[in-house]
Amino acid sequence: MDGIILIDKPQGKTSHQVVQIIKKKLGAQKVGHAGTLDPLATGLLVILVNKATKSSNFFLNKDKVYEVEAQLFKETDTGDITGQIIKEEKIKNIELSQIHQALSFFNNNEYWQKPPLYSAIKLKGKKLYQYARQGLKVEVPARLVKINRLELLDYIPQQGVMKLLVNCSKGTYIRSLVKDIAEKLGTIATVDQLRRISSGNFHVKEAISLEEVSPEKLILLEETSVL
Repeated sequence: MDGIILIDKPQGKTSHQVVQIIKKKLGAQKVGHAGTLDPLATGLLVILVNKATKSSNFFLNKDKVYEVEAQLFKETDTGDITGQIIKEEKIKNIELSQIHQALSFFNNNEYWQKPPLYSAIKLKGKKLYQYARQGLKVEVPARLVKINRLELLDYIPQQGVMKLLVNCSKGTYIRSLVKDIAEKLGTIATVDQLRRISSGNFHVKEAISLEEVSPEKLILLEETSVL
């Protein structure tokens, strides 16, 4: 039983929890995923079963597409609404033209992005969120990422809410991108909602719920053209 299962991850579960649920349901020896989603996030999680786990780097290197809702004028320690509010500003007028100008800096461009402190990146053998939870300040190295496409889907000025479509390279943190966009606008922001739409050639429309997982839903390696 070697193959891929596309899961529409529910909000509130970690990617690791999803892996463990599927491993138990399938009775599989090895189960992994191709790209972490935060507990807040929903959407496409590519699950690799048994021999398919050997192809994890192939899937991890694929571009990803997200829909994100950002709340301007509010900052949390985690970069999303699950964290503690550490700064808040009064809602102020930001013109649509200012937002488009800020987005144009990132759209179809590479830039050096600092990952959030609350992330699973390892530094000196420990994950960054472990340092953050202990209140330890560490210097997070920036990484070069590419934003292939950045589109404004909606803007509600009276609420300070931006909805964006992001097509990006591997290693991109949407929480950091939202923070960086806000800086260009002279303010702060946090992620309110996040949904992964696609990963490589896979789309969330093809995904199933955790309740639907069964051996019959496995996409066998010989049946897929992505490898």
